[in-house]
Amino acid sequence: MKNKIHKTEGSLAIIAALIVLFSAMWKPFVSIAVAIIALVAFAIWEFSKK
Repeated sequence: MKNKIHKTEGSLAIIAALIVLFSAMWKPFVSIAVAIIALVAFAIWEFSKK
């Protein structure tokens, strides 16, 4: 079970990183907003597991 959780966690981290990476090509404000939203969503998901 732990292996599956780590795999899901890693996949979500990679997806969030790719979104942040590609959003850097947009306007700076949009890029910052997307990065913050992605990080907050990931943090909420992490804390909701506990």
